[in-house]
Amino acid sequence: MRVLDSLKAAISNKSSVQMVADDPHLASEIMLLVRMMYIDGELQGAELDLFKKFCNTAFDIPEEDVPDVIKFLREYGYETSGEQAAAIFNDMPDERKIQLIRHMVTMAQADDVLHDSEVDLIARVSKVLGFTPEQVLEIVKSG
Repeated sequence: MRVLDSLKAAISNKSSVQMVADDPHLASEIMLLVRMMYIDGELQGAELDLFKKFCNTAFDIPEEDVPDVIKFLREYGYETSGEQAAAIFNDMPDERKIQLIRHMVTMAQADDVLHDSEVDLIARVSKVLGFTPEQVLEIVKSG
């Protein structure tokens, strides 16, 4: 019986990649964070560390699965624009949209350098989510 129970548990457990693939909101948010990490052309250690922390604490993705999740999103999400990824959140409550903006801002600040391309991505996503520039500034201040 123990062997069957173990086998059933192994088969029914979804991998982190499968979990991301099955959840458009999760995939979109992680995709935006991955883009934020790579948008300045350099992946800094602080950005990757923060991303792993987000994956673990906010998305229940173990650290050892992060490389596979990044690979999946880079391979299958490359045709999705930031605006398209953000549009997935249009039906979500404002608090969830605010959380997305906060995560993106935190990721942009992880390397202590705020690049124009990072600001641009946050601005475009915020606009799709229906936030005014004033609202985004308030979100950043209150975060």
